Amino acid sequence: MTSDSTDLDRFQKIREEHRQLTSLLEQIDSALAERSGPINEVVDLLGQLGHQLTKHFQSEEAGGYFAEALYEAPRLFERANALMVQHPKMTKRSRMLAGAADPETEPDLWWEQTVERFAAFRAELREHEREEDRLIQEAFTRDIGSHD
Repeated sequence: MTSDSTDLDRFQKIREEHRQLTSLLEQIDSALAERSGPINEVVDLLGQLGHQLTKHFQSEEAGGYFAEALYEAPRLFERANALMVQHPKMTKRSRMLAGAADPETEPDLWWEQTVERFAAFRAELREHEREEDRLIQEAFTRDIGSHD
């Protein structure tokens, strides 16, 4: 379907995006846990999360991240589609985290609410990424060589 070097480049790009996302998520976790820095700096980090997530999901969809896996294992199409349908919803939720900074909210309450919302979002994102990894692994471990 595609050349090995193209596939490798695509997967390396996705892996690098995962690394960048993980780093940003850790920065946000740390800032929220320590309640360090001004609220507007945390809001900026949350805004970066929305932008990075949009870019990451677009890369997965446009770059054919699932294409090779589905070529190898077409039976996984419904699962792949269900994961891609989550992308816009998760992007919207991540952007809502940044937009939830109401200047009228008392700071302690803002920190509490943001910690709670971010933890829920991060758990959802973690599960989503795990499901994507499982799908890719299943496609290539069970059906490897089926189209030789």
